[in-house]
Amino acid sequence: MLRAILIALAGQVCFLISVLTMIPLRMKPVANYNLFYVPILATIFGFLFYRTCTEAKESKAYLYGYFAALFGWPFLGEMASLPVPEGVITQFSSLDIKSLGGYYYVVAGWILLKILWRTKAIKNPVAVFLMTFLSIWSFELYMENYSSRIPLEMMPVIANYVAVVAAIACLVLLYLARKAATIETKTVAGCLLYIAVSLVIMGSSQWKTPQSFYLKYEGPRMKQELKELQEKIDYFDKLKQDMIAKGLYKEEAQPTEVKTETPEPEKQAE
Repeated sequence: MLRAILIALAGQVCFLISVLTMIPLRMKPVANYNLFYVPILATIFGFLFYRTCTEAKESKAYLYGYFAALFGWPFLGEMASLPVPEGVITQFSSLDIKSLGGYYYVVAGWILLKILWRTKAIKNPVAVFLMTFLSIWSFELYMENYSSRIPLEMMPVIANYVAVVAAIACLVLLYLARKAATIETKTVAGCLLYIAVSLVIMGSSQWKTPQSFYLKYEGPRMKQELKELQEKIDYFDKLKQDMIAKGLYKEEAQPTEVKTETPEPEKQAE
């Protein structure tokens, strides 16, 4: 059981380090900080994932997979789409996997992981990596969207349910870790315990009200996205007019509504 607890605590430490190291990206912007931060994350993630795939001792490979997921999320899930105020590269990718539509790929990921694990198509340490990454993704998917999707009066109700269910899950995982016969099972329990503890913390505190971070930073970001979208629309309209003028595009005529007249009673009689 102690191993599971230590693994969960190590995950919380990694999360805290991630939060602190990402402060210069938005809260205290430093120009081009992302150009240094992303390569560091990529190097750490690459090393951990490589060791996940090559480590001969399976229990140790599980830990590599776990920490690879912890560093893989800020690298692949956060930094890819995080816009910064200024710098050479203000955003690496416009694809935000934390948007509400990301649930489709999360569900597909869990189903595919189940199939890959049951059929032994992938190594167990890689399955641990994917399990942890998908768990974090599921967690982040709710955290990123609840402020704008959940009614204000329902937030504390849902948060309390999440905290209670997660607390029960913590007890179950601790029991399983205590009764587990192998180190590998204890490690997996610790990986899941990290997520359950995070849900207890968030459900009993932050998720009861909208995120102040969301109100402060997401509003301006959405306005910027709207401005960029309007620029694309303007360019699209100009491009269409230029192509029409050069005979490269022909505007299709809109179908007109055919009106049918109802015969008058006198005409019907005739």
